Amino acid sequence: MLKRLLDSPWTYFSLAGLLLVVLLVSYVEVRTPTRPHGSVSDIRALAQRKDTNVVFVVIDTLRADHLHCYGDPRETSPVMDDLASTGIRFARTVSQSSWTKASMASMWTGTWPGRTGIARWMHSIPPEATMPAELFQQAGFYTVGIWRNGWVAPNFGFQQGFNTYIRPKPLPGPNGFQKRTASAGALVGTDEDLTRAAAEFLAAYGHKRFFLYLHYMDVHQYAYDEVSGKFGTSYADVYDNAIHWVDRNVGAVLHELQDRDLQRKTVIIVSADHGEGFREHGLEGHARTLYREVAEVPLILSLPFELSPGIVVPQTVANVDIWPTILDLFGLPALADADGRSLLPLIEAAARGERVAFDRPAFAEIDRSWARPNVDPDRLIAVTQGPYRATRQLAPGKEQDVEYYDHTQDPWEAKNLALPKNGGTRTLPLELAQSLDGYLNLPPASWGKPREVHLDEMELNQLRALGYEIK
Repeated sequence: MLKRLLDSPWTYFSLAGLLLVVLLVSYVEVRTPTRPHGSVSDIRALAQRKDTNVVFVVIDTLRADHLHCYGDPRETSPVMDDLASTGIRFARTVSQSSWTKASMASMWTGTWPGRTGIARWMHSIPPEATMPAELFQQAGFYTVGIWRNGWVAPNFGFQQGFNTYIRPKPLPGPNGFQKRTASAGALVGTDEDLTRAAAEFLAAYGHKRFFLYLHYMDVHQYAYDEVSGKFGTSYADVYDNAIHWVDRNVGAVLHELQDRDLQRKTVIIVSADHGEGFREHGLEGHARTLYREVAEVPLILSLPFELSPGIVVPQTVANVDIWPTILDLFGLPALADADGRSLLPLIEAAARGERVAFDRPAFAEIDRSWARPNVDPDRLIAVTQGPYRATRQLAPGKEQDVEYYDHTQDPWEAKNLALPKNGGTRTLPLELAQSLDGYLNLPPASWGKPREVHLDEMELNQLRALGYEIK
């Protein structure tokens, strides 16, 4: 029944209560509501509570440094800034790919991309893999996923563990709505459709213990309304306009939680699958490189209570750590065969003003032939370790195409320290080279190889509407 309600556009017109959501999204600068105050001891105590919910927000294509709370001088993200200032912000988080499907497969399974095998457009997560939604469902949570990116569609295996998993029906956008996207046929609808569907879910099922996954897309599409069109008209300006628009959508969901007395019982996670390039290395967009602009994303954790002051975790973490952390927070079983780690010890140490060692390297990978199934793999792998990032190409004939950067001196990777001297070969420091070798020698995930799915031309065109050239 819920699926029919959320799929039906008439639902949105018939529910007068949702007019508040529309007004918030369209006209109001939304700030996060007030929650009770809490302490570090309350964090571990969450595992004993039986009333807490989960809202997992993925903002597609959101790079960390374009949020105000991550140092952008523009106030692009007042809602997320408030969540960070009263919750937990991870100062540096590495995504596992610059392409959505590979990144999300690693995020959901807590597993490095070289082990998931999800590298090409036809790959699907097999049912043998255990997903976090399954563990929450087994624990009695009502699980719902609402998404607008076709790379996380059910046929790619991302629906596992969800009672309901839907793409909301599109409705006309707000006044002055604009999109600037590279795709030949723009993705229909707006993120307001997703916000409306989330509000309807909370109205119908907010009395249950729930797990709600929201995957926003308008930052990816450079889409925004007239209220958020405040930063200019350049490519990067429009991107910031879209961040502000989606931030207000997140704020509208938070107000729905508050109005239903749910925010004091809800853990909220804000993350992203990858970032976006603005010609820092000669390219715009993503899904082609692993430089910092496409590889580093925000990670914010808001609890059912406010922390004062909020906690900032300084160590470099990874998206594979998200679900090991949340499952630990809720006292639920761990993901099987995961590479990610629970970050609760780092959170507690940061709250005490201590810095504990966390020297685990963070890996990322992109097969740059992912959209061309008849072309040989063109793998690019990366490791972030301490202040360094190194990359290596694996395609035949490209063995010397290595790069490494020292972020203490060169935070945006302008000077490749692996350039050859006096005509010699390019080399990486031994520790970074050994980490990449170790990554390549990791065994496949315990659930086996990915499945391959067949997509008809209509399904392929829906993915092409995201801006990708799929062969």
